[in-house]
Amino acid sequence: MKVAVPILDTEVQGKKLVNAHFGKSNYFAIVDIATEKLEVVKNPGLHLERGRGMLIADMFSEKNVKAVLVKEMGPGSFDKIRNILGIKVYLIPPQVKFLDDAIKKFKKGELEELLEPNEDRH
Repeated sequence: MKVAVPILDTEVQGKKLVNAHFGKSNYFAIVDIATEKLEVVKNPGLHLERGRGMLIADMFSEKNVKAVLVKEMGPGSFDKIRNILGIKVYLIPPQVKFLDDAIKKFKKGELEELLEPNEDRH
């Protein structure tokens, strides 16, 4: 099973950081849970002002992603990813900063499934 996580392009002590901003993330980590193989891909919609979620969702579909781990996700991305493609979305708690920790929590079943968009528009 493959999961996708928005990540920053900076690392701390060799560890990848989770990006809190889903659609504006420069990169996504796609991790095969079974093999722990990691693929880092650029956000295909980064150049767009609106509609990024559509391109991101299409890329996830092409790469056979079955779950997305996020800190927040807006309504457009959420609708395309969860409601149209059926990819499950899970919430990374605020205290989790690193990709490795988010993946560990997912594997242990400790992440709550996100059932509606939660992007903070402030």
